[in-house]
Amino acid sequence: MASSVREKMAQQEKEKKVAQRASENPVAIEMVRARNDSGHFVKDDPSTPENEAWVEKPKAKKKTAAKKKAAAKKNK
Repeated sequence: MASSVREKMAQQEKEKKVAQRASENPVAIEMVRARNDSGHFVKDDPSTPENEAWVEKPKAKKKTAAKKKAAAKKNK
């Protein structure tokens, strides 16, 4: 019985951490031009109420550049 209580407490702690991370780093969404399978832009159809030419996409995370090692000096 004690293990089930611990499991519940551990699950609650995990849920708290996930909620905290989600509130700290909200998923950023940006509007980008819609593309078809061949990569061409999709045009808007004026007979529909929504705009098909633009879609929401999560923002891409910036990758950090790899650190370069210093060149080794040769001793003669």
